[in-house]
Order: sequence, then C-alpha cells, then structure tokens
Amino acid sequence: MLVPHAFATHLARTVELFRDPQAKTGQKAQFRALLALLKHDAVTVKSEGGRLSVNGTAVEGVVLEPLRQHLERHAVGELSIPASPPPDQLFQLLTALAGPRGDADLPTRLRASGAARITVAVTGQPDQEATPVTIQRTEEPPPGVAPTETPKLDLGTEGILRGDAVGDAGPGPSLVGVSEVSHEVPAPGSGKGQAEGRDMTPLLIKNQSPETLLAELERQPNVVNAGEVLARLALHVDSALRTNKIERALKVMAGILRCEQAVPETNRRQYAIALKRMFTRGLLEGVAHLTQLAGHQVDAVAVLQRAGAPAVEVLLDQLVASPSLEERSGTFAALTHMKEGLEQVIHLIDHHQWYVVRNVAELAGELGLEAAVPHLAKQLDHEDERVRRSVALALAKVGSRSAAEPLRRALKDPSREVRLHAAMGVGGRKASPLAMPLVVALEEEEDEEVERELILALGRIGSPDAVQALIRFAQPSGKLFGRKSTAVRLAAVEALRIAATPAAVGTLQGLSDDGDKEVRGAAVVALAQMKKR
Repeated sequence: MLVPHAFATHLARTVELFRDPQAKTGQKAQFRALLALLKHDAVTVKSEGGRLSVNGTAVEGVVLEPLRQHLERHAVGELSIPASPPPDQLFQLLTALAGPRGDADLPTRLRASGAARITVAVTGQPDQEATPVTIQRTEEPPPGVAPTETPKLDLGTEGILRGDAVGDAGPGPSLVGVSEVSHEVPAPGSGKGQAEGRDMTPLLIKNQSPETLLAELERQPNVVNAGEVLARLALHVDSALRTNKIERALKVMAGILRCEQAVPETNRRQYAIALKRMFTRGLLEGVAHLTQLAGHQVDAVAVLQRAGAPAVEVLLDQLVASPSLEERSGTFAALTHMKEGLEQVIHLIDHHQWYVVRNVAELAGELGLEAAVPHLAKQLDHEDERVRRSVALALAKVGSRSAAEPLRRALKDPSREVRLHAAMGVGGRKASPLAMPLVVALEEEEDEEVERELILALGRIGSPDAVQALIRFAQPSGKLFGRKSTAVRLAAVEALRIAATPAAVGTLQGLSDDGDKEVRGAAVVALAQMKKR
C-alpha cells in the first residue's frame, strides 16, 4: 500500500534530481524507483492553500517545500497519475515540473508531448476539468530517441528511459516511515511490569538462532532476563559484522529496536545498555552504507537515529566521501532524520573541498540550522557557483532574522541561478524577516524569471510588509513600465492569492475590474480559487 508522505517525499526528491544536469545516474535510479512505487497504486496530489495532500491525506515537512513551490510555479492545483503509468509520460511530467514555467500551461505542454494518461488541473482554470487526450500507450520510447528537453534549463535527464544499467543508488521512498526513538537510558524501574512473561532459560538462549530469539523477545519484550537474550543477540550481530554480512546484522538490530519500543520507557534499561555496547564504529559504518540501498533504508535510519551523535559523525564522514548526487542522496536523507549531534554539521561548512561545502550547506538548509548562518554567509564569496547556489538556498530555507543580511548579498550575486535559488527557497510565515530584503532585491532585479520568483516568495511569506509590497506591484503604475508591467502585475496577483490575507483579498477585489484584461481575469480567477478553500 502506498504511504502518502513517503510518496510525496520521493516525488519531491525526484523532481529536484531532474533539475541537476550532472545527476544522470541518480535521475535514473530515482525515476525507476518512482515507477516501482506507482506499479499498483494510482496517486492524486493536490496543492491548495499552501498545503499538499496525497490521496486525500495531508502531507507536510521541510523536504516537501520545493515540491509545493514547483506545483505552485506551474499553477498546478491537482495532479493525477494512474497506477503503472507509461514511463515516457511520467518522464514528461517530471521534466515539465523541474523546468521553468513556459508560455503554455502544464496540461497543454503535457498534451503536446503525448502524456495522456496523466491529468493536471491548473489553479488558473477552476471550473475546467483536466481532460486527457487519447494516444497510443508506449511502455518505452523508440530506441535512440532522446526525451524532449525543457527550454532554458539543461536538466541532464537524457537516457533515463533507455534502460541503462543502474546499481543500488538512490534512497527508497519509505524513508519517512522511520519512527521516533528515545536515546535516554532510563533509571531502573520500580519492578512494576518487569515480571511479565516467563523467563527464558540460558540453554534455550544459547542454542537458538537470532530469528528465534527475536521472535520470542517480540512475543514477550519485557521478559525478566531480556539482558541475557540481548547479550546473545549482540554476539550474533558481531559475528555477522566479522563475516561482512551487514544486512543480517541490520535485521537483528532492527528487531531489537522494535522490541525496545514495545517496552514501557521506565523498563528499557536493559535494552539501552545492550544497544550502547552494540553501537560500535564498525556497525554504524556498515549500517550507514545501507542507507544507499532502497530495501534497507527504513531499518538503517532507525538504527542510526537510535545511536545518536556517533551515527551523525559516521554519516557526515560518508557525506564528505560522496562527491556525486546519487551517492550522497541516501546519506543526506538519513541525516535529515537525526535528532542529536547535528552541531557537527556546522564545522564542515568550512571544508576545503567545494562539493563538501555544497553538500553540507544543503543539509544545513534542510535542517533549518540557524547556528549555521554565519558559516554559510562566509561561503557567499566562494568561487564555485554551485556552492553559492546551495548556500543561497540554505539561507532562504533557514529564514531567520540572522539570515536576512546574508540573503540580501545572495540576491545581488552576479549569477542568475544563485539569485533564483535564493528566491525559490523562501517560504512560509517563519520567513517574515526576509520580506524587506526581497523587496529591495525586486527594485534592482532585471531578470524576469528571478523577478517573478521574488514576488511569489513575498506571497508565501504573507506578512503585512510583504502584502503591502505586493499591493504596490499589482497596481498599474510603479517603477516598472512597458512589456514587463503586465507580467509583474500578474505575478503579484498570483502572490496575493497565495498570501490570502484580508488586505490581499481586498486588493484582488479591486483588481477584478482593472483596465488590463489579463490582470482583471487573473484577479477574478484568484478570488474564485480562494473561495474554494
């Protein structure tokens, strides 16, 4: 059965991979994993009122913010993908979502590319149903025919549909299923509940396989001599590590964690002591490697999360040693689930290798580490644009008051891509300190797409200052004239719809009889959409 939050996370990461021209191998792995997820389940993704839902279940989280922004950029209100979709049609959808907004809306572009099994309803047409057109279904495109490229951005997605061999790279979609675990060693309990279940004899413990011991422990996890059972299981884990059977060791460790969670917190002392002894550097390194393999990620992340700060150290070492996106994706995802030891991330921002700085900057942004802001700010002068791009995105995602001044610098970067990433990363009410830097940047920005993203970012912030700025940009006169005027006003109308404050609604009502036909129509549509919330 498809897990909504897991699917949303996987879709978000896949679209982000499609934006990176240098991540072909990762794109292939993620694309095929996404196809596997959809093999038996149809999916409907909705974006409404700044919130996402999958098959009617609300999904949220920092990692989903880029996906929400991509859908919003393309005015996608609802996206429906059938079970077992044609690979070429899913590819066209991902390519379109990863690319810039074109002259035609997304349904028109998909229809033109032949993606008929996938339907899209855009927010700009509230009363229009997404009607698929009929084409022949093709399981694979003709050999040697490269997918249609999206204008302006080189996504590097060529070859994904050609059947190239792919190893085990790429995180599995069910990573978000990792449960929260406690790291504290409880004080000895009062004895209440500890005598539940019968004792297991030493002879029985010694002669049983780890599978049998785990089954017995799962049946009665609070057994009095659980410590003896755990000690025996620790020997099995050690034996598996010595024979390089990491998957077997992980299976035992995951079973122990399940048993621990079934015991009241006051009675977990035996488990805490045993696990602390098992969390050796060798075990953690082996388990960290398994975060790269889709079939082991949930258990691997659960074990690493339970290990705490030592696991973060191991994962960061692995991240440093992973120069390519596909190699670091599993490690990156695992680190976003860690709860302890994250201060170690900050020290790596000053690393001498550019790709390490890039990787760690992205991680700091995903984790929202405000303490990392001064270190990120120093990297805004890095000679490599890829580093500055990741730093700008991270500062925008942190969104704190301390990030405002560094973000202002990022928005003046000579690289269009750096400025674009800085604007795209801003989102949510928590980013209200960034409103004024965005307004100042808008006064100086000349690139139309960056300008549009800055305006939409103000809508996502939705603070009084942000809305007042949007009201000014929506008016027929101002600092912008000529052909840019209508484009800016339309972007402001869309941003006011996103903000949805009383002042924004009042402005849209006033614009519903504007002299510009396009602005007037956009305002009417925006008001209709807001009524549906």
